[in-house]
Amino acid sequence: MVYSPNEEYLAIGSHDDSIYVYKINEKGEYTLDWSITYVHSSAVTAMDWSKDSKYLRAIDQAYAKLFYDVTAKEQVTEG
Repeated sequence: MVYSPNEEYLAIGSHDDSIYVYKINEKGEYTLDWSITYVHSSAVTAMDWSKDSKYLRAIDQAYAKLFYDVTAKEQVTEG
C-alpha cells in the first residue's frame, strides 16, 4: 500500500496481480476509483508515485515495471 504525495489516493497492490486505487475525500472516506486488472502477470510487489500524484509506477514478481496515469485511468506505455 502506498499513499499519493497529495494524500488524495491510496494504491494497493495485490497478489491477484491487480492494483486498486482508492480516492480519499475531505472526510477521510475511501472510495474505489480504479481497478488495474489483467495487466500484471504476477503479484504486485512495489509501487511508488510521482511527486505530482499523477503517475504510479508498479513492479511485479516477474520484475515487470509498468507505469500508470491515475488521473486519466490508463496505462502509460511510453516511459
